Amino acid sequence: MSRKGFYRVMALVLLALILTATWATTYAQDDYPLERCSRIAFSTEEDFMMTQGEPYDGNPYISDGDVLSITGQVCARNADLLRRFDVKADLGLDALDILNVERRLVAFSTELDSPFGTFSAGDVLITNGAIIPNLALVAPYGIDYTVGLDEVKFMGDINRILRFVELARQTRPEEWLNGRLQETLKEFNIDIWFTIEGTVWNTDRPILDGDLLSASGSVIATNRDLLHPSVPAGLPNDGVDFGLDAFAVPRDMPAGEILERRQIYFSTEILYRGRRVISPTGAPIGGLSFTDGDVLQMRGGVVLYNEALIKNFHPAANFLGLDALSVSFGGRIRDPQIQTLCGYSIGEFNGGLVSIGDTTGTGLRESPLASPPELTDTLEQPCGAYVPIDGYLPLPLAGVTKFRVAYREVSEPVPAVGTAPGIQTSWNLLGYNFISGFCEINTTLSTDANGWMDAVSYLEAKTGNDVNSDGIEYTDGCVNAELRLAVWDTLSLPSGTPAGDPVAGHDREDHYVVWLEWEDSGGTLHREPVEHHLQLDNTVPRIAPFPDGLQVRLTDGTTPVPACGEAPKGTSQFQVWAQFDDRYYLNYSLAVKGGLPPATASYGPHYFYNPDDGSGFKATDDTGTVPNATTVHVRDIDMTDLGDSFTDCCYLLEMVVRDAAIRHQFIGNHIVNDVSGSYYAYTFITFAAAP
Repeated sequence: MSRKGFYRVMALVLLALILTATWATTYAQDDYPLERCSRIAFSTEEDFMMTQGEPYDGNPYISDGDVLSITGQVCARNADLLRRFDVKADLGLDALDILNVERRLVAFSTELDSPFGTFSAGDVLITNGAIIPNLALVAPYGIDYTVGLDEVKFMGDINRILRFVELARQTRPEEWLNGRLQETLKEFNIDIWFTIEGTVWNTDRPILDGDLLSASGSVIATNRDLLHPSVPAGLPNDGVDFGLDAFAVPRDMPAGEILERRQIYFSTEILYRGRRVISPTGAPIGGLSFTDGDVLQMRGGVVLYNEALIKNFHPAANFLGLDALSVSFGGRIRDPQIQTLCGYSIGEFNGGLVSIGDTTGTGLRESPLASPPELTDTLEQPCGAYVPIDGYLPLPLAGVTKFRVAYREVSEPVPAVGTAPGIQTSWNLLGYNFISGFCEINTTLSTDANGWMDAVSYLEAKTGNDVNSDGIEYTDGCVNAELRLAVWDTLSLPSGTPAGDPVAGHDREDHYVVWLEWEDSGGTLHREPVEHHLQLDNTVPRIAPFPDGLQVRLTDGTTPVPACGEAPKGTSQFQVWAQFDDRYYLNYSLAVKGGLPPATASYGPHYFYNPDDGSGFKATDDTGTVPNATTVHVRDIDMTDLGDSFTDCCYLLEMVVRDAAIRHQFIGNHIVNDVSGSYYAYTFITFAAAP
C-alpha cells in the first residue's frame, strides 16, 4: 500500500471513529427513562428536594422543568428535553405532551426564552428539534405577538401526528407563519389544542387563559364549560376566570365526544374554597373545593389531589402545584370498577400486599403478604378504621341500576355474584333548602342491608346533575363531591383475639379481597373481573410494660439508670433500650426534655425499612423491635444535644411508636378524612444527669 493510500485509509478510520463517538454520545444522552411516564407524567410549579429515593442521575434536586411520574420517579430532566436545542440551562416546563415513548418524542414548552434567542417561552418545541412558533398557533385569533403557552396537546391519529412531527423537524420556524400551520394541520387531518398564559381583549370576546383553544381558531371549551356548575366561573358576563394551567384529553377521540363524555382532565391557575353551605347546627362548612395543583374532571370534582401526585417523591411540603400534565388514556373504561382504596389509586396501593398475577386459574388475583418489603420498595401499608373505596360508574347510566362493594376473607372460596356480604354505607347529604337558599345537610342516602346502592340517586347526589334526564335531581343541584362508592366501617367487625392477631372468620385484623358488583336494567348481576386485596390493621403498637418498654443505660450497655435515678456526674452519653411490637409498625421517635432553660433534643423518626433504622445499627423490623419480646438497644443519645441547657437536672425521655396503617374518619357520615399517623403508642421515663 502506498503512503498516500495508507493516509487515506487512516483518515477514513479516524472519520469512522469520530462518527461512532458522535452517534454514541447522541444516543446515550437520549437514554433517559421516559418509559416510567408511559401512563401519566407531570411537572410541578416549584422546585424541591426528594427526601427518599433517588432519580436516575443520582441528583435528589427536582426542578419545575423535569418530567415526573406519579410513582415517584424522574422520567426526564429539563436538559434531556432541550438537548436538540443546545440549551444546558433549566428553562422550566409549562406544557407537556408525550407523543412516543420509544422514540423519545415529546412536545413541550418552556417557562423561559432560549438564551440564544432561537425560541420563545410560548413556542411548541419537540425533542426532535422542531419548533412551532407561538405566533403561528394564535394567529387565527387575531393575535400578532407571543402570548405564552400553558399547555399543548396534539389531537388526532397518532400515526399522522408522528408524520407531521417529522415534517416539522425539517421545517424552519418562520415557515409556519401566514396560515401555513393551519393548512398543514388540515392536510394531515390533525389539530393542536392549547392554552395561553395571558388574556387577549378584542371587540367580540376576550381570549382568556382559562379557555381551551384550537390552532384552527375555535374555542374548544371555556372556563365555564370545564368547571362544575357550582363553581362561579365565566367571563365576561359573570363569575371568575380560574385559568387553565394543564390539561389532558384522549387525542384520538372526536372533540364532541370528549365534551359529551367529559373526558377532559385539567388544573386551574387559582384555587377555589367552595360556596357557602350550612350544617344543621348553623355552622358554615365547605362545599366543592380544589387547589391550583389538583387534577379536576370536566364538570366534576377533584380526581387526583396534588398531594397524591407528589407523595412518592417524599417532598418536605405536601403541595407543589401543577404546571403540565400528560396522560396516556389507552383503552376507554366502559364498565364500573373500583379505582381507589384507602384514598390511594389501585395502581399505587397494594393494601399491604404484592400482586403476583393469577395463581388461582380463575382470572382473579391472589397475592401473598409482603413482610417486610424490600428496602428499595415503597412501604406497603394496611388499612384500618373507616376505609373509603371509590371508582368509576359510567355516565350516562346505560344498563346500571344499582351497585355495591362486596367482600370476602382471602381464605374463603370465591362466591357466586350477589352472594357475598356487601359493605353498608349511610351518607348525610347536602340538599337544597328553598327557604334559606343554601345547601344544607338535610337528606340521606343509604345502601340496603346487602350493601346495594341506587346508581341514579348516588350519581345525582355526587354531581348535582340530573343524570337520567327525568327533571328531578336527588339533592336539587347540591354537590356532594365527598361521596364514595362505599365507606367500610371496619371497626364494626369483631375485634379478633385480645392481642389483635387475626382469627378465623371476618374480623378487623383479617386479609380481605373486595370487588364491585352491579345490576343492569334487565336484572342481570355483574362483577369486576379483578379482586382488590385489602389487609386490615386496627391495633396500635404495644410498648412493653415498665421497666421493659423503655430504659436508659450507660454506654457499657448493661448498667441501667433507674427511673428517677441519677447517672454518674460527667456522663452525657447514654444508650436507649426499648421493647415494642405491632403487626404493621412504621417508625419510632425519641425526645429528651429538660435542663435550664428547658430544651428538647429529638431523635427520629426512625423507620424500620432503613438499613440501620437511622440509628447506626439495625434494631427493628416491620413488626417492632427484634428479637420480639426482648428489650433491645435502639439508639444512643447525647445530652450535649441540649446545648447550654444541659445542666444538673432531672430529664424526661419520651418514646412514640407509630402505626403503619392508613386510617380515615367518617365525620358526621358526610366527609371522609385521612387521619393516618394519628394512631401511636407513647411512654416515658425520667432520670437525672449532670455535665
